[in-house]
Amino acid sequence: MRAYIEWIRAAFVFDRKTMGGACFVPPVMFILSLLLILLVARKPSSIYDNVIIIQGLFIPFSGWHLIYRFGELYEDGAQETLIPYYRQWFGIDIVRYSFIHLLGVAMLSGAFMWRYGITSLSFLNLIHFILLTFFYLFFSTASLVLTKNTNIALTIIFLYTVLEVATLGTFMPWPHIFLFEPPVWEPMLISKFIMLTLSIFLAAFITIVWISKGDRKPQ
Repeated sequence: MRAYIEWIRAAFVFDRKTMGGACFVPPVMFILSLLLILLVARKPSSIYDNVIIIQGLFIPFSGWHLIYRFGELYEDGAQETLIPYYRQWFGIDIVRYSFIHLLGVAMLSGAFMWRYGITSLSFLNLIHFILLTFFYLFFSTASLVLTKNTNIALTIIFLYTVLEVATLGTFMPWPHIFLFEPPVWEPMLISKFIMLTLSIFLAAFITIVWISKGDRKPQ
């Protein structure tokens, strides 16, 4: 057990060294979200803004580390050399970073309920947070393997997120994944949950297929 813990620690240390300062962006977003939830006083009518903070400020960074980690495959023709290593540890990388971000979501949700009461956050919101975390995790990796460019993948994710949050999901006629009002279990919400789930599986499938074929020379 001790050896396994040491291996996990070494994996995170390795990522920190290879990613540099970019490694600290998600923790900064977590701290900022936590401070906004705990320190910014809100009227009862605007309490749900804290849920939007969790959705739009912290969760979109769920795939941040994986983009930078797998982005190394597309730098300076390193794909053929590095793909056997990354393919071997791909599942473990997904597990450890999904665990870290789900833990962050749980802590932010706990802070929200501690600040405003346990009934202030719906169970449907918690389910939505989990789905949204996995969506951004695999949406990030799928964007990377399709574009083969870290900057383009990040741009796609941020443009989509900013447009959704800034316009409260009313600007573009594309699938809207955020919940900007307290959820009620009705057909529209069920459809959104189904769409999110299918999108997760599709993005995961794209990522796995492209990673498995990564030993081919980039076109």
